[in-house]
Amino acid sequence: MREALFTDDPDAVLEEGPDRFNILICIDGSEESKRGLKYAVKIGQGNDADITLLYVRPLDKGMKSGVGLARQNMVEWGIELPGMRALKIARDQLIELGFLGGDWKEEDTRKRAYGDPVGDTMKTYTDKNGTHIALKLMMAPNTAAGILDECELNYYDLTILAMHGRGAKNVRGKIKWSTTRTVVTEHHGTVLLAREIEENHGHLICVNDEKSIEAARQDAILASRCQCPVSLLSVAETEEQLPEAEEAIAKARAAIEGAGVEVVDAWTEVGNPEEVIIERGKDFSVIVMADSSVKGFRRFFQSSVAYYVLQHAFNSVMIIR
Repeated sequence: MREALFTDDPDAVLEEGPDRFNILICIDGSEESKRGLKYAVKIGQGNDADITLLYVRPLDKGMKSGVGLARQNMVEWGIELPGMRALKIARDQLIELGFLGGDWKEEDTRKRAYGDPVGDTMKTYTDKNGTHIALKLMMAPNTAAGILDECELNYYDLTILAMHGRGAKNVRGKIKWSTTRTVVTEHHGTVLLAREIEENHGHLICVNDEKSIEAARQDAILASRCQCPVSLLSVAETEEQLPEAEEAIAKARAAIEGAGVEVVDAWTEVGNPEEVIIERGKDFSVIVMADSSVKGFRRFFQSSVAYYVLQHAFNSVMIIR
């Protein structure tokens, strides 16, 4: 395990108290990550939410030949390292959105990592209410490893990654599908893959079993933070399975309304779950699905419907755990 960032205790796990709502935004400088940040601000509105902006610098193979020293010189000369500009743009976006404004205390921290004299850097903003906004530039063997390290070392209620294109296509210079796939597979928390994300179109929560019903309740509470309406969908593959789908809808509605959140609409349909979910989901900001109950590295990919929807949906997908 990698050491917790910016502490002297190698076993430390950095996390805020249970009353804070912690959001991690993985920044890559793209328009998708900007939309994801805007959505995070809407979810995090109020005085109980902290936001961390993370940019991962993949470890340079040639670092031992002097790249690390060159990086240190870049910082001393005031030249921006890769990723700093993206983080500063994201910070400016927070200011424009009104989330970072007024009187904030600033603190800069640097921690050597992987033999690099610059290593990991962080700027933290704290206001009088105890709200924290952190900009982290982290070094890691690869982007996925850095994101997973951050998620393991610090507790986050929600992790947001930009998702580019459909059909698992990579976009040059942006967070790649292979990174997204690894994070979704290995991360134990809730992940939002932001693709063409728009506000005010609500969450479409897909339910079919007890685990997805609990996930529906969790997402409804999250959606209520940003006044996002929630709707339910359950798909039966055959007419014989329709009563089970209807029962799942009824249980999910009861769980959500029991949490004090209104269900705006609900549908049960017969058909191919992958096709129905993607088609219905086009009209919503986010499609919400529960993680598979299968354990181990391949647990998520055992759920072919969730995997297919994640790859091929037109819009954002959230995996609840």
